[in-house]
Amino acid sequence: MKTEKIQNILVTGAAGVLDFHLSRKLLNNGIQVTGLDNLNNYYDPNLKQARLDRMTPNPAFPHANIDLADRSAMEDLFSTNQFDAVVNLAAQAGRGTSTPTW
Repeated sequence: MKTEKIQNILVTGAAGVLDFHLSRKLLNNGIQVTGLDNLNNYYDPNLKQARLDRMTPNPAFPHANIDLADRSAMEDLFSTNQFDAVVNLAAQAGRGTSTPTW
């Protein structure tokens, strides 16, 4: 049986602590990672931007500044990219707004 290699992963919440480390590990293993994060101010946006700044020089890490609840932007993202997998780690602790209503 032939297995296909995962080559392109979407990681939501990519500027978060866990997401950042996962994205770096995937990039170090030669996997393209599209990092999605809307950089809202629930956590310090400067910290999130600093994490992204460490990854964005890598051409295998495009960043999409999109809110998961923005259905149109999400549809555009999926229509212009072919992801082999999606890792959904985006969240806002203690908030009921982290899940899209669509």
